[in-house]
Amino acid sequence: MGSTVLVMGVDIGTTSTKAVIFDGNGEVVARESRGYPLLTDDSGMAEQEPRVILDAVVAAINAVIETAAVDAKQLLAISFSAAMHSLIAVDVDGEPLTNCITWADQRSGAALERRKRDFYLHQVYEKTGTPIHPMSPFAKLCWLQDDFPDVVARTDKFIGIKTYVLHALFGEYVVDEASASASGLYNMLEHDWEPIALDITRITASQLPKVVGESYQLRGVVSAWKEALHVVAENTIFVVGSSDGALANVGIGSVGEHDVTLTVGTSGAVRKLTQTYHVDDWQRTFCYGVADGYFVQGGAVNNGGAVLAWGLEQFGTDAERATNDFTRFIDDIAQTEPGANGLLFQPYLLGERAPYWTDQIRGSFVGITINHTRAHFIRAILEGIAFNLAHVYEVMSDPNDKIHVTGGLSQHPIWCQLVADVFDREVIVPHTIEGSSLGAAIIALYSLDILPTLELPKKWPPSHVYQPNPENVAIYKSLQPIFQQITTQLMSSYERLIDWQKSQLNGKIERNNR
Repeated sequence: MGSTVLVMGVDIGTTSTKAVIFDGNGEVVARESRGYPLLTDDSGMAEQEPRVILDAVVAAINAVIETAAVDAKQLLAISFSAAMHSLIAVDVDGEPLTNCITWADQRSGAALERRKRDFYLHQVYEKTGTPIHPMSPFAKLCWLQDDFPDVVARTDKFIGIKTYVLHALFGEYVVDEASASASGLYNMLEHDWEPIALDITRITASQLPKVVGESYQLRGVVSAWKEALHVVAENTIFVVGSSDGALANVGIGSVGEHDVTLTVGTSGAVRKLTQTYHVDDWQRTFCYGVADGYFVQGGAVNNGGAVLAWGLEQFGTDAERATNDFTRFIDDIAQTEPGANGLLFQPYLLGERAPYWTDQIRGSFVGITINHTRAHFIRAILEGIAFNLAHVYEVMSDPNDKIHVTGGLSQHPIWCQLVADVFDREVIVPHTIEGSSLGAAIIALYSLDILPTLELPKKWPPSHVYQPNPENVAIYKSLQPIFQQITTQLMSSYERLIDWQKSQLNGKIERNNR
């Protein structure tokens, strides 16, 4: 397989769509991205406009082909990655009745609590591998049924953002099995929509897209979009692809029995590929499909880089804030010892998914003394993020594991060493930052029978490797149970405080409406 083979991976993310052209060895030929806003408010809304994302996808595809300056006929296939858990209601003409309700939307919380009282929802988790949490389409459907029955009555299909894009371009409602498995509505072992979940959400399988394999191919862009995709050749194959988290593992080659991927971008996740479907008795982790018989087990957290960005805003110098200088900000922790002199940070500023799967939790600093400095607070923030991710990892940990770190924080050596020490594992920084888009490209090569498995033939060496420091490991092993104990003991206090916060917000709204 040589460099004349060209495929494209398109990653439809939460804040932008990135299109990257790769050669047959996984080398980047060209990349382009197009951004779009996330619409939020105090109610917990986190939506996007579907048409804006569709336009961004088309614009990114066109732009990267033009940037690469290649003959479009050389491009064999375009494959897709997309963020999980989105939901859009569309009418019989395919027009959206709602915006794209993203994973970050929290408005389904009350409806989900009502279902917890009325149904035994653990069986939904066992059947689907999707934790019971407001991020899931399962919960969003419950909310729409309760609060917007008129919208539900007019809905022909409930789909995700990738399905919306593919339907616009090809006129087919299809979803890859991996993305379907993250909906809370799909049974991976039965390879079908789960009847229990459908009964609780009061929808039918006919209202959901057709489930296809991740290597499923589409051809022939509909006439309405042919001119918009003017640089794409008539015979270019489009491949449905998979979900972004699963493809991140595939893209960096983290597919072995003891390969674990730890990603910290805006949010964060710990993921491990396996060929066995596995759910946790305590619902701490998810288990979704990937492709080619693989599952991905792990946990996603809300509080990753967004918390560090908050920390920069609160504790950064004027110069660091003005230039978003995270490197200098993070490097300041070198002035302190591991453990931040007993200062622990609960990083739950945005509620939390794994391992607690609740929005009834908040952040806090615990153990503050008069001797703690700015550098201690910065270290405590980074250690709190790492402690929380390590708590997720406990469910699937093996002493032979190696941690592959990705995301923006992976570019900071201090963070990588901290992960090695907190997890007590070798940490590997992959050769590429193009995890999900490269994973989508690998699915394309697999779909075209150019690759026999989900691995590139060329094994790229890592850019860096970090080994755990035994002294630091001992410190963190003594602090980790204290960190977890604090979280458990503060849960009831967090719930009372959240009730108070909501009462204050409601009172403010009432006063403003007078």
